[in-house]
Amino acid sequence: MGRTVFVLRSDLSPEAGAEALRRSIDEEHWTLFSMSGYRGDRPILGEVRESTFRVQKRRYSRNDFAGHFYGCFAPEPGGTRIEGYFDAPRWARYFMWIWLGIAVVVGVPIFVETAVRIGTRGHSVEGDWVGLVVPPTLILCGTVLPRIGRLLGESDRRFILENLRTILAARLEESQA
Repeated sequence: MGRTVFVLRSDLSPEAGAEALRRSIDEEHWTLFSMSGYRGDRPILGEVRESTFRVQKRRYSRNDFAGHFYGCFAPEPGGTRIEGYFDAPRWARYFMWIWLGIAVVVGVPIFVETAVRIGTRGHSVEGDWVGLVVPPTLILCGTVLPRIGRLLGESDRRFILENLRTILAARLEESQA
């Protein structure tokens, strides 16, 4: 499954676009004294470099799979082309791959051994249900939870795109898969 690439076009130069974005967002600085966990009060958090940026919506709840918008500025005649995509933070993707790897490597042998033991004895011993239920549940959670998080983050995506459109005085073009 390919990711969707969003394209915005702005009359601003890449440098002016980067500066406008930098002035309109809060940098991600952790703090204990904020409901969102970050310093500042702007609705968009992130970081802007020379030609790339990453932004996310300020949330007051936890959803690491809602996604960040990763974008880049490219000069073009008459302005800037801003191209980007939504994806979960790198650490969340790695965590889920490790989760699924451990769940499969450890859980599948436990599941198979429990099923064989029940099959050869013809009846279940108290506690065998754990070996039959827990491994598939861990694998299911590792595949379903990120999708639920992305689904719940759809409004965040629309919010981010609309804010980028406003901040960068840009038009959103058709997205590409």
